[in-house]
Amino acid sequence: MGYAGMLRTPARHLFMGTRQVQVWQHDIPALASSNVVLLHSILAVTAIHYAWREPARRELYRSRALHHHALGLPKFQEIVASASPKTAEVIVACAILLSLWMYAFPEVAAEQQSLDDILSMVEKIRGARTVSRLYRDTIVESPMGVFLEPPVLAPTLGGLGLDVSSVRQSLQFLHDQLRHESDKRAMQQLQMFLDRYVAGHDHSRLAATWMASVEDGYWARLRDHQPHAVLVFAYSTVLIRASEHECWWMSGWSERILRACSGIMSPHEAATVDWTYHEHRIRAGADELADVPPQYCGCGSENTPLLNDAKLAVETRGLAAKAYSSPRLHRSVV
Repeated sequence: MGYAGMLRTPARHLFMGTRQVQVWQHDIPALASSNVVLLHSILAVTAIHYAWREPARRELYRSRALHHHALGLPKFQEIVASASPKTAEVIVACAILLSLWMYAFPEVAAEQQSLDDILSMVEKIRGARTVSRLYRDTIVESPMGVFLEPPVLAPTLGGLGLDVSSVRQSLQFLHDQLRHESDKRAMQQLQMFLDRYVAGHDHSRLAATWMASVEDGYWARLRDHQPHAVLVFAYSTVLIRASEHECWWMSGWSERILRACSGIMSPHEAATVDWTYHEHRIRAGADELADVPPQYCGCGSENTPLLNDAKLAVETRGLAAKAYSSPRLHRSVV
């Protein structure tokens, strides 16, 4: 079996909708067959999934994941820095897989990251998001255009009969307290994403999309550890927590972000923003959203591997070497 055929199953359960399944089962493997960056991205996420679901062999799979990530990430950063219409499709595909890596790896590595560590990872995705905006017309005409569509086509608030009024009230309460316009706009965007979540369409994408799409002014304040900007970031965990019970790659992230946000604040800053009160509201809201019935979730089963054991074994026996030797790869844009 060729490696393009072998990779038709990755991410089958990661996203919702017939069109997205088609892209991941056919178009992405075809693209990866001639693009080493995308190939390494797929294999890195696959190995991370195995490390997560097989604790007894975690170190083995973790090392494989790190190997492919280390090989693919520098090249990914290179093509983002020199992006063109020719490379835009690959950048979008790799960015989606990189976001899965960003969420999944710390849980496998049992690491508690600092806020700066987390933001540095997200910035790699934000760079790709900029490319997708710049070359949107080109990407829309490609199979990857499906991922530029909003996660929700037409939000119908409460359309599923879900009462999340207290979560909305918490977000609005903070919004009304904010004074900086960048913080307020970031919170407004988070409120919009909550409405999309309630509509129940592909909400596994929402938390990562919010981080990648908030404006640069807010991001600069967050990078500068401005307390209210950090507080807004902490509130984004309500969407993350709500998906953790269904999305294996998001496991543990809400708690990780809350600890990072808490750890960056001085006692004075924590008192100024009333961190203890807001942390309670965040956790209560996250628990409320986590009660959304599983049938409304678009995430993959924790026991569904991206590649089965036999396929991953083939990969470890020389898939990457075969890819590098392919004449098509020598013609690759990367």
